[in-house]
Amino acid sequence: MVLMIPVAHAQHSTFVGTIVFDVKAEGNLPDLAKTMMPTTLTYRTSVAKQSMALNFPIAEQKTIFDPATKSAKILMNVLGQKIVINQTSADLDQLRKQEGETIGVKETSETKTIAGYLCKKTVITRKTKDGTENNADIYFTEAIDASSFNVFNAFPEIKGFPLEFSMKSGPMEFKVTAHTITKEKIPASEFEVSADYKVMTVADIQKLFGGAGSLLGN
Repeated sequence: MVLMIPVAHAQHSTFVGTIVFDVKAEGNLPDLAKTMMPTTLTYRTSVAKQSMALNFPIAEQKTIFDPATKSAKILMNVLGQKIVINQTSADLDQLRKQEGETIGVKETSETKTIAGYLCKKTVITRKTKDGTENNADIYFTEAIDASSFNVFNAFPEIKGFPLEFSMKSGPMEFKVTAHTITKEKIPASEFEVSADYKVMTVADIQKLFGGAGSLLGN
């Protein structure tokens, strides 16, 4: 989920404000597992920084992106335990190299309007060296620009801002759709990390929470 970063490349003035997405878990998952999935994704951006927040039933996860330092901070509050993971673009590049990822892009003529914005559809297919294949159907608009945040872009092939995307991985599938787009000034406090967060690594998280840590940390 951390990699689901909506990033744009269109030549417009940088978008500043808030976009709220509905998150729907689909696929062949047990009903109990679906109840543990997030239902809302909130994206906020200023001129200089960007954040993305997910609310799980038992945890909160927020990622803060800083293009100036090519870094991200992943904040998790799990049952009152506050953790922060520091990540760099080099870490992400290394992960992609380890997975041996290849990407296929299929542009389509399909369009639809989402939250008042006309969107085009593109299909992205990712394959790893172990044969795993994940597909993403993406509807994007060229009218919103956040291209300064392309360091952690999950969809670098998309020349616009995704307002809806469906992602499949094994039996799991998520559909994420924007429903509210608000242009507004975002306070600097949105991108600050309070002192009560403890710095940990992804490996630390996996040891601490087992399978749940793996889900939240990747």
